Formats: sequence, structure tokens, C-alpha cells
Amino acid sequence: MAARKGNNLLEQALRVAQSSGRSHQGRLRGLLRLAARTPGIASAALFLPDSTEPALSECFSSLLSGATRACLIPYGQGCAGRAATELREIYGTSVDLHPEERGSGEAGQFVAIPILDGTGLAAILALACPDPELPAESLALCRQLVPVFSLTLSGLAVEQEAHKARRDLALVSSLGRLLEAPAGAGILLPQVVRLCTGSGIAGCAVIRLAPKGRSNRGRVYKGCHSSVRRELTALLEFEQRLSARALAAGATRTDKLALPGSCRYALCTPLNCNGQTLGALSLFGGVDLLAAGQAELAETVARLVAGALTEAICEERVASFDTENEKKLKELSLLYRLSNTMLSTIKLNKLIHLTLTALTSGPTPFFDRAMLFLANERSGSLVGMLGVTSENAPPLSMPPGGGDDLLSSRWDITEDEMAAQRDSEFSRQVQGKRLELDPTLNIASQAVLEKRLIYIPEETGIGSDASAVSRTALAASPLIAHGQTVGVVLVDNALTLSPITQERLRFLQLFTNQAGMAIENSILYNRIEDAHRQLSEAQESLLQKERLAAIGEMAAGIAHELKGPLVSIGGFAGRLARKLPPESNEWASADLIVREVVRLEGILSEILLFSKKTTICYTRCNIVDIVKETLAMTAPTAEEKQIEISTKFPRQRQVLLGDCQQLKQVFLNLIQNSLEAMTPGGQLSIQAHPGELDGKEAISIKIVDTGGGIPLEQLNNIFTPFFTTKQSGTGLGLPIANRIITNHGGKIHVTNHPGVGAEFRIVLPKHW
Repeated sequence: MAARKGNNLLEQALRVAQSSGRSHQGRLRGLLRLAARTPGIASAALFLPDSTEPALSECFSSLLSGATRACLIPYGQGCAGRAATELREIYGTSVDLHPEERGSGEAGQFVAIPILDGTGLAAILALACPDPELPAESLALCRQLVPVFSLTLSGLAVEQEAHKARRDLALVSSLGRLLEAPAGAGILLPQVVRLCTGSGIAGCAVIRLAPKGRSNRGRVYKGCHSSVRRELTALLEFEQRLSARALAAGATRTDKLALPGSCRYALCTPLNCNGQTLGALSLFGGVDLLAAGQAELAETVARLVAGALTEAICEERVASFDTENEKKLKELSLLYRLSNTMLSTIKLNKLIHLTLTALTSGPTPFFDRAMLFLANERSGSLVGMLGVTSENAPPLSMPPGGGDDLLSSRWDITEDEMAAQRDSEFSRQVQGKRLELDPTLNIASQAVLEKRLIYIPEETGIGSDASAVSRTALAASPLIAHGQTVGVVLVDNALTLSPITQERLRFLQLFTNQAGMAIENSILYNRIEDAHRQLSEAQESLLQKERLAAIGEMAAGIAHELKGPLVSIGGFAGRLARKLPPESNEWASADLIVREVVRLEGILSEILLFSKKTTICYTRCNIVDIVKETLAMTAPTAEEKQIEISTKFPRQRQVLLGDCQQLKQVFLNLIQNSLEAMTPGGQLSIQAHPGELDGKEAISIKIVDTGGGIPLEQLNNIFTPFFTTKQSGTGLGLPIANRIITNHGGKIHVTNHPGVGAEFRIVLPKHW
């Protein structure tokens, strides 16, 4: 009867073990349930040994409906641990059990039966009986199942190896597809860790990138199953130490964790590519993580990830280089166009407008506001020239025929646009500023004196008066040419309040370097023009003096030759007139001859006076008395034409060293010209006051009339000898006056007011 039961149980066990529709794990659970149905047996369990340490780490039970559970029963502890150590059946009660062995029923007897294979222990079969004593017949029946369990465990091992191989192959295949199109680390690495945990190779995966600098710790990418999420903090702390050791050793490291969960083992391998260490890959899981080939798999994954990272880094660098080169090309193109623009004009005013407009113009201007100050060495200050904002900076246009060719293109600005910029409120504020060259007072002076760009994130003002001055970031860049600082450009973003980037500061420095050379060239060109004009004026003056000298010699000779005959003609005509009746035609003719001879003698006297070298008899002269005497001499003419004369003289005596008679001649000529130029009812104003000439004390006399002014075409010839617009004039009055003033070391200035009148200002030094 017992033999029939044993055969039936063995037949059933073989059918379960050989069923093709069930997994080996399912077959093992079926065999355990079959053993538990044996009379007197309450439950059956199967404990599998750990491959890395002397312990039982996996449990199949007839009481579990699902998969296996993890356990940890060291060899020598409990009935199952002792059976694993002694490789014999071990009997005991609930007191003898390890906590991991206990099932639902704890009373009765327990037995642990070792299951061996060709190499050693395959498993421990644990049977529980609720009775005080194990039935011998049932125990014998269960012993018959041991070979079937051994056979099924061998199949399970083969199945698990095949599953691992398929899993590893699927992981590598999926990883290969993922890495076909390398992306950045932020996109690629999270997908890699999810792939590692999703494939079952690990319960938790962590990729830690190596730091790129001292201040960079390196980014960490992590992923885990929900079952180990509570342990993630502890796993990350362990991973940091393990990855540091692996990177230091340059090789794969494995370790065991003292954690109660399923992640009790760790494997870490460096991410190396082309001799460069990019980081480390750490995997956490069960004992399968230390199985043969898992380290090689992890290293394969690490090599693939490292290669993809390297390629992604290279592509990022190439893209960064392309972006940087494109930015530099645009910057150089802009600077080249600016250079062409600055070289297109030598007008300082237009150059300043172009400079500031280029900094503030366009849809995305470099700065909101720009100001330019030129250095004045004599006064030791910076003079505000112009201020431009992005609101009044017109788009810089191409001149007609400029084209789009970079090598020839340049910008232009119209006169109306420049006038609008000059008349803006901001520009007027800048033009009214004078900044003392003191580096402690403003950053503009600091930039000029130190010859470097100065940047202050927050600035309260550019001078003592901080009104309408930016309180945002401010930058000052000097305009340097040939080692000399000619001015400074100040910029800010007071309108948009946006920060000033380092790229904008670098561009500002490059820009002002070019602008400094252009402004210096413009200043030098203007100086050359001034020198050329002065040289031309000096040359014209010399030629004029030569002509005057020739005219003077010729006039003196002619006057000397004509004066004798004129005296004779005048004498005879006078005698004849006295003998003729006054009412006769003959008397009228003789009288006309006398009057014309007198007029010609006066002309010859003036010519002789102008042509001969005059001698100055220096005496102490009161210039106010001289002017008053001259007014008394011309009073009849003024009264006849009803000219209103107003005078303003200082109370103090205005005494100088000079020839009083010659000076009287000067004022006589000037006042007579003014009276002759005015119509009846005109106004003549004469003022005298202390002055200065070439740093010396002087006296200034101003004569202003309302004679309509001097025609513009005649203005440059009023001091030319013999040039006159009067029918009876000799054209020598003003030249004689000019020569007398010049001989006294003074100057005569003319201010013409067309349609109103003329103003003559004589400045005479007190001591010559």
C-alpha cells in the first residue's frame, strides 16, 4: 500500500516536473504543494543557497501564491542553515527555526532535507508537521521527491541563465538603438538609467559624471524600482563612496551592502573613452548582479555610454565652436563696417554722431544710452560733446550706391538726424557737463587716466551732479590713439535696465579702439586744415604787404610829381578868380578849378601820409578825451543828419602810451565812416572800458552804428588801400586807421550785422 502511494506521488511529481506549459519556478511551487498534500505535512518550502556567501537567500513556499521571496539564513542557523552546513536531515521544533524559516504554523515538528546535485548543495527542502511527531511514511514519500526537485532546480538554473542572456542581449540592443542618435547628457543619461532598471539588470542604477572644475561637483542621474525607493538615499551615499574608489582604481568594483532590502549588492564601473574618465556607472541589485558575466555586461554598457557621451560632447563643442565663430564673424563684420564708416568722413561732428549711433541703433542695440566726452588738457577736464539714446538713434542707412558688399559697405547719417540728436534733452544734459580729471570723482576720469575700460555694476552718477544720470550698470571705455587718450565713451542700459554682458563690454573696448583712432585722425586733420588756412592767410598777408609797398612807392612818386604842378595851377586859378566878376561864367570855371585842386591836394596828402613810414611820438594819452575831441569835430555832420550819439565811458582815466594825434585820426576816420553810412535819424553808440590783449592790460573802444552793415562781398576788402564804394573817397581811411592801430600794438575787430549796422572794436595795450 505504501509502495502504491509512493509510486502515485512520484508519477504526479514527474508529471509536474515535465509539464511544458509551466515555468520551472511554477513547477517548483507545484512540487511543493504536492509535498504539502502528503498526509501529516502542513507546508513545504525550498531554500536556495546564495552564490557569493554561506547563506540561504531565496525561498519557494507552498504557502506563497506568487513568486519567490528573498531571505537570508546563514549556514549553521535554524534547521535549514544547519542542514546546509552538515548536508544531512535536521529535525527540530519551532524553537530551533531561524526567523526566516517560520511560516504560518509554528507548532509541531520540522525537518530540513538537503537536496544535492553533482557539485554540492542545490537546495534545502523544509517540511512542517503540526503533529508532535513527523509521520515516517509521509517523510519517506517526500524523500522520493528529492531527485525530482534536483532535476527541476537544474532546469531552473538553465532557464535563469537563458533569461539572463536574453535580458542582457535585449539591454545591449535597446541601448544601441538609444545611442544611435547621441544627445546631450541631460537627455541621454536619464534614459540609460531607466533602461538598466527596466530591463531587470538592477533594482537601482546611478550615473555620476566626473566634475569639470573645482566648483563643479558633477551631475548625478539616478533611477530605481518603486520597491527600493525608500532605500534610495542610503544607496546614493554608498554609491558616492563606491564610485570614488572605482574611479581612483580605474577598474570595476563590487561590494556588499548592509541593507535589508533586495539591493544588497553593488557593482560600479568607470565610464572611460579614449583615455578620458567621464564618470561612473553604479548598479544595485540582488545576488544575480555578481553572477558570471554581469561585470562584463556593465563594462560593455559603460563603454557604450561613454562613447555616446564623448560623441555628444564633441558635437556640443563643434556646435559651440560654430556658434562662437559665427558670433565672432558677425562681430568682425560689424567692426569692419564701422571702420569703413569712420574712415568715410573726417568731420569730427559727424564722426561723433556715427560713433554713438552705432552703439545705440538697431532693433537690438548694444546699449540704451551712449555719451562721448573729449579730453581738454588745458583745463584738465572732460567736455561733454554728445549724448544719444536708443530712442533717438535712427537706423544707420547705407549711402546711395553703397551696396551690400562687406568690403565697401558703410553707414551714413543725415544732417537732420544729427540735428535731432543734438537738440534732445539728454544730449543737452551731456553737453552741459564738465568732468574734472580726477579718478576719485567719476569713472570717466578713471578710464581716461588709467587707459582701460572701467565697469561698475551700479553707478550713482558720472559727476557731482547726478541728476538724470543712470543708476544702473555703467561702463566707460577710453578713446586711445597713438598712446594718447583723446576722450571717453560712457554707456548704460538705463531704459531697459538689462545687465551689461561681458561680450558687450569686449565689443565696446574693440569699438572704442577704432573710434579713438578715427577721432584722433579727424582732430589731426582739422589741425592741419587750420595750419594750412593760417599759412595761406600769412602768405596772402605777405603778398598784400608787398603789393602795398609797391603801391606806396609808386603813389609817393606820383604824388610828389603832381603836387608841384597842382600848386601852380591852384595859385593861378585863384588869382584869375579874384580878378573876374563873381557872377560871370569865367569866375565859376576858375572857382571850380580851385576847388578841385584843393581836393586833389588832399588826396595827394593822404597818399603821401599812407606811403611814408610814420613815426610815433609816445605820450600819455587819455583815450576818452581823444574820443570826445573827435566827436566835437564831427558834431556838425551829426547834427545835420540828426544822428543820435550815445556814449558810455568809465569814471577812471583810461591812460595809455601812444601818439595822440594819430589815434585821433583813427577815431575821426571811423566816426566819419559811420556818420556817412547812416541815414538821417540813425544811432551811433561809443563805449570804452578796460580790457585785455595777449594777457596784458588794454583799453577797448567799441563804435556801433545803424548804417545797414557792410555788404558781404565787400567785407574782406575794407582794409585794402584804395578800395572804396564812395564817389569822392580815396579808400585810405580804414587802411590808415588799421596801420596806426597795428603800429600801436593793438587790434581792430569788425563785427558785421547785415541789414542793421557794423561794429568796430579797437583794443589798445596800455603799455607798448
